[in-house]
Amino acid sequence: MRAKLRNAILWTGAAWISSVGSSLAQGPNRLDIPAQPMAAAVVQLGVQARVSIGADAAANCGRSREVRGVHTVDAALRIMLDGSRCGFRRIDAQTYMIVASPARPRRPSRPAVPPPRLPSPGASVLLDEVVVTATKRDMDLSSAPYALSAVDGQAFDAASRRDTAALATRLAGLTVTNLGPGRNKLFVRGLADSPLTGQTQAMVGLYLDDTRLTYDAPDPDLRLVDLERVELLRGPQGTLYGAGAMGGVLKLISRAPKLDVYETDVTAGLTFADDTAPGQSIDLVVNAPLVRERLALRAVVYEEVLEGVVDDPGLGLTNTGRTLRSGARVALLWRINGDWQARLGTVFQNLNIDDSQYGFESQPAYERSLAVREPSNNDFNGVSLTTTGTFDWGRLKLSSAYQAHDLDRRYDATSASARFGAGSGSLAYDEADSIRAFAVEASAAFNPIGAFSGFAGVYGSHYTHARTGDVLEYVSGTRLYTTRKRDETDEGALFGELAWAPNSRLKLILGGRYFYVVTESETLAQQRGVTTDAFQGEGRDDGISSKAVLEYALRDGVFLYAQASEGYRVGGFNGGVLLGQAYGEPGGGAQPYRTFRPDRLQSYEAGVRWRGYDDRLLLRAASFVIDWRSIQSDRVSADGLPFTANIGSGGNTGFEFEGAWRDGPWRMDVNLMANNPHLTAADDSYPLVTDSDLPGVPKFLVAASLRHMGNVWGRSGWVSGSVGYVGRSTQQLTPETTTEMGDYLTSEMAANLDMGAWSATLRLDNLFGGAGDTFGYGNPFLVGKETVITPQRPRNLSLSLSRRF
Repeated sequence: MRAKLRNAILWTGAAWISSVGSSLAQGPNRLDIPAQPMAAAVVQLGVQARVSIGADAAANCGRSREVRGVHTVDAALRIMLDGSRCGFRRIDAQTYMIVASPARPRRPSRPAVPPPRLPSPGASVLLDEVVVTATKRDMDLSSAPYALSAVDGQAFDAASRRDTAALATRLAGLTVTNLGPGRNKLFVRGLADSPLTGQTQAMVGLYLDDTRLTYDAPDPDLRLVDLERVELLRGPQGTLYGAGAMGGVLKLISRAPKLDVYETDVTAGLTFADDTAPGQSIDLVVNAPLVRERLALRAVVYEEVLEGVVDDPGLGLTNTGRTLRSGARVALLWRINGDWQARLGTVFQNLNIDDSQYGFESQPAYERSLAVREPSNNDFNGVSLTTTGTFDWGRLKLSSAYQAHDLDRRYDATSASARFGAGSGSLAYDEADSIRAFAVEASAAFNPIGAFSGFAGVYGSHYTHARTGDVLEYVSGTRLYTTRKRDETDEGALFGELAWAPNSRLKLILGGRYFYVVTESETLAQQRGVTTDAFQGEGRDDGISSKAVLEYALRDGVFLYAQASEGYRVGGFNGGVLLGQAYGEPGGGAQPYRTFRPDRLQSYEAGVRWRGYDDRLLLRAASFVIDWRSIQSDRVSADGLPFTANIGSGGNTGFEFEGAWRDGPWRMDVNLMANNPHLTAADDSYPLVTDSDLPGVPKFLVAASLRHMGNVWGRSGWVSGSVGYVGRSTQQLTPETTTEMGDYLTSEMAANLDMGAWSATLRLDNLFGGAGDTFGYGNPFLVGKETVITPQRPRNLSLSLSRRF
């Protein structure tokens, strides 16, 4: 009866969304332009309002004011230019020009009545109408010579979940594993090293503003609230970001504090799913100028509960895997003077999961049978300080960031009882990581001098990673095996880019990075109090990573580029992974070895950006070829303990595409990637199957979304829907064990109604009730013993209400 009631609620929600969509009528043009450098704001206004604006004088106008809501072009320009050193002149109905004028004092703007809320654009990928920063300099996305995309932060209003996994269907080429919240890895363009989360550096550099979120740990899975946008820069970024960005860089750009307006936004939500208890969430956003036009604070506080969906009859558990996510972000913006500004930011989040989320293929969907529950935690804290100075010659940026990342997880290790000398009782393996990192960077970007421009920088970091592992008898708590491993890494680097533009159509960019890394490692492992592994060692590595880009503006609206770039990761040490055995030696014997080698990657790509039909159709396409040598991969030993191996060489050849069609209140987005990531030559000391797939990455991904924005029942709103397909993939967990997964559909529908200060959003996820296998791994001690699957979450309906003050 309860299931029937939930189904009635879910499909009633779907019908409501559909009725809203059919009732929508075309509304007036709406603008969403954040405060930013005036030249960038004018470009966005021209695109959103579909008018021509001469912006030669905009570079000397300072910063714009935010423009959000329904405005004519004239009104928007008055707001945007208010208090600046510029004005505008109207040439005709479709043409405007920015002109210099005496500055006018800004008027206080604390509103007595909340301004109208801008309807969310749904799951919109921005292809041309935003200034991006992932390339370490401000760049108009429409002319970026890279495989670079951006998602509007408001797109998450239409998403059933506000985590990194919600991006996978919105950005071509992005793949997120599904081991569980706070335990996932990110891959781009099929460059996957392993489904396990061990000690290799991340394949994708994940950043929140200037704070790096991942080094050699899984994604902390921050709740995506109050973001300006998300940027994905594909391909190896060794020259800009160093090690740990072989696949690309994913940047979460938070909304900056506003210096001239008070805002409070509260959103509360409920989620109903098939055969599980309701979930709930609450988000609070506050913006407050402390000294008008000088100092402002912006704070975000949130909490989310997501109920589990897996049953474990043996342990008497139903709907296990409950997730509690709570956190906050605080940012302080200080405009020191007309040239300098500083931004201090802090973020913390606690993520607690009471059990793992996988099932057994041998049992009914959403069921498994373990001897021990498997909880996990992922707690992240970070603070950053960025100071930026803008001068006639260019821009100077100084940034520093600190992070503390603590993780712990438990695995059922009962199947390995004999190897650890245990009795007949249950066995658990507890693993914990304590990570501390501090990084500083200084860079200078130079305005064009004749045909040349560029930037240069210096980087330094100190990183420590302490890992503990304990195999213990679950009932008595007796420790059968313990390992303590600690790594300290210091890195220094010099980097830069030089661009040469001999004419208005052609540009050549050359970039490079010199790095020097020192790693110290120590390990102590004991079995029943007897030392089995004691090690201390030091490794050094240095080298140069390079990049070359050629771009050509074929004509207005058609932009071509070709790029060659490199990525790298440094080597390291294994420890505490073998019971009563010696480590292998390179040139003879099987891995694990005491040391693992660096790996390097070469990428070649060519792409095009195209817009036409009065900018209603926007396209981006790229093809790429990748050569990856000495691949580092996290693996499990015969005893179920983690180590890092060099598994051989691999490669990938692929094609990716993103497109958007805009016509009045309608917008359609499509993205796809087709590729062939595979192992080209296995390492003899770890003999995987040559020509096998790189782990867990589908060869084909496609997604499409449609939205309509306008008026319903006299109120503004929007309705959106999306569908996607995740192709089949495989992964070799050991030389003897291969699992399959993928081959499933994703789907969402959402609708929003704006009622002035109030707003309501309804979302429906997994419309077709699919239970496809999203991830074929869950426990290292079950590899080769039990086929593990992680089904899609059941169909669920979410309702949220927002109040803006």
